[in-house]
Amino acid sequence: MHRPPRQLYTVAFPELSPEAASFVERVRSEHGGDQPSYLAAHFTLVFGSGLLGEDEYARHVAAVAATQSPIEFTCRCATLGVDGERGKAHVFLVPDEGFAAITRLHDALYSGPLAAAERLDLPYIPHMTVGTMDDSRRAKKVCLQINEAGVCVPGRLTALVVGALGPQGFEVRSRHALDFGHPAEP
Repeated sequence: MHRPPRQLYTVAFPELSPEAASFVERVRSEHGGDQPSYLAAHFTLVFGSGLLGEDEYARHVAAVAATQSPIEFTCRCATLGVDGERGKAHVFLVPDEGFAAITRLHDALYSGPLAAAERLDLPYIPHMTVGTMDDSRRAKKVCLQINEAGVCVPGRLTALVVGALGPQGFEVRSRHALDFGHPAEP
């Protein structure tokens, strides 16, 4: 019996101040919807791909991470994201500072052996999802409330994490430091 390849993801968990982490987690708990929370707040850089085996995938991510420095970011805007395939609306925190660096990191990860896995029909917008719901108007209202209150979530990305969704949630398979000039962690 042929098993489909395991869907691997690459995410970056931000380092946040206690105040910023508290804000993000409060919004996530209030507006997470009925979707299980498999992951702490994060930026997804490679969306579920079964194109490569796990070892080759991890080697590629490690090679990219070795060329990158940590990324400072600040999210000052909540924006609506709509997943037409699943019928869900999302509240995204989008960085204005760090946007370009995160986008370039995403592009580097989708180079070489992962180039064919990139979905070009959807634009990549770096974001942390802080809300998921069935109603787009409700999600837009949450975005407006967050923006009117004046959101400011500074943070730093220092590592890439390769993982897969399993029965217990997100299973970390490897971690790779964004530390240009130094070897990646095993």
